[in-house]
Parts: sequence; C-alpha cells; structure tokens
Amino acid sequence: MPPSEPIRATRSTEVEGPAAASSFQRKYGQGRGKLLEAAARLVAREGSARLTLRDLASEAGMSQNAIYRHFRNVDEMFASLIEDFSLRLRDGLQQARSRVPLNEPLSRTVVGWLLDFALSNKDVFVVAVRERYGPVGPARRAIEQITHDIMADMRRDLGAAGRLPPLPDDKLDLALRVIVQQTFELCLACIEMPERREKLLAEAELIFAWCMTGAAAVSGHPGAA
Repeated sequence: MPPSEPIRATRSTEVEGPAAASSFQRKYGQGRGKLLEAAARLVAREGSARLTLRDLASEAGMSQNAIYRHFRNVDEMFASLIEDFSLRLRDGLQQARSRVPLNEPLSRTVVGWLLDFALSNKDVFVVAVRERYGPVGPARRAIEQITHDIMADMRRDLGAAGRLPPLPDDKLDLALRVIVQQTFELCLACIEMPERREKLLAEAELIFAWCMTGAAAVSGHPGAA
C-alpha cells in the first residue's frame, strides 16, 4: 500500500541525461505526461525543496494514489523531469549545429533554436536553471552534468567542423563553460522579454567570439580565434 502521508522531496536520484513540457503527454501518455507538466509548473513557481506528492496531485487535478501508478516518490518524478529535459535539449542542439553552413555563424541557428526551446518549455527551463544555482545536491549535480555533456557535444561537433581554435584543453573547457552558462542566461532573458530575441541572438554571437578570442589570447594564440 502506498504511504498515506505525502513524501517530501529529498531529490536523491541523480540523472545524467531533455524535457519539453508541451510534449510530455505525447511521449509518456496522458497520466504520466500530465504529472510531469504539473511538476514543471509547480517547481518553477514554488521551488522543489518543499514539494510533496499531495501538492503535485492538487496541481495535476489527480488523486494522490493515482500518482503512485507512475512514480514511487517525488525524487523519481523529479529525476524523470530532468532526464527528459537533458535528452531533448542535447538532441535539439546537436541537430541545430548540424544544419549550420560552414560559412555562417552558429548563433542564428543554434542559439535561435535554443531560445525557441526555452520559450516553448518555460517552466522546465526555469526549473533546470534554478537547480543549477541551488543548494549542492543530486539535482544540482544532474544539471551540472547536463552542462558538461553539452560542452562535450560542442567540443566534438564544433571541433569536427573546424570551428574551434587550437587551445589547451583547460582553456577550451573554460571558454565552452562560460558560453553555455551565458547562453542559458540569455534564454532566461528571452523568457522574460521575448521581444528581445534578435538582440539576444546578437549578444550570443559576441559571447562566443569574445570567449574564444580571449581564451586564444591568454593561451598565446592571439590569431587562433
């Protein structure tokens, strides 16, 4: 029998791994998808520290017992939310990078896709960014793993396309980390003010150029970027 008391979230499940809230129901079915959509809304609005299955049931318009058909506890639900976000995010970014002609800048296509993804999935995007800067724990480590995975994807894809300067690994990793973090900040800005989309794309292009140029300069390769 499921416990009668709501289970407090400890976020003990670590996930390495994309979420589009609008597609939850198509991917997981109406019940599970409805719960993930409700979880994204609730955590974006109130945070995850005090989230209970009772809160989730109320937000989703379902009985608490019905939740146990899909998730054993809040940790499992939260892990599914982060895992789906990571998979969809990385897959979309990789596809966007593959569509950019070699003689064109990345930002128009890649960051443009990312801004649209953030606008289409506001709640789960806000949740992911908030957890990245939250208390140290499994959820934060899961989001940090997403950052690491995106950096690895960029290193592989952009390196293969000849878009990266010849930098030491530590300098390149730092530049890529700054680019990812700053681009996520641009996504939050776009969620708040979508009318600034074109200006944010221009900023993204500058951020990439500045990070690569700066990393090249301090590495003794001023012309590499």
